[in-house]
Amino acid sequence: MNRLALALVFALAATPVLADAHLLKSVPAKGAKTRSPRHVVLTFSEALEPAFSGALLMDADGRNLSGAPVKIDGPVMVLTPDRLMPGRYEVNWHAVGHDTHRTDGSFTFTVAR
Repeated sequence: MNRLALALVFALAATPVLADAHLLKSVPAKGAKTRSPRHVVLTFSEALEPAFSGALLMDADGRNLSGAPVKIDGPVMVLTPDRLMPGRYEVNWHAVGHDTHRTDGSFTFTVAR
């Protein structure tokens, strides 16, 4: 292998891998049965770009119950809904990390009686 090709192989091997921001955990957790949460907290695999990331908390009728504006601090996104009545809720999120790739997803949880 010539020196230029060898240098290229080493340079590519040393390049950091850019990963997308993925949801690591949430409180309440996916599928959880819980009391009305004061906050819905989503933790991602990397710091988020606040201008391009967000989430909505929807009830079974599709109404937005997210409450105060979503707060983003590094890899953590926080929704602060008003008191939730018993029922099923869906969190729809989208996240953009420093690599500028958008990821999105959703999960549900249930507020018990």
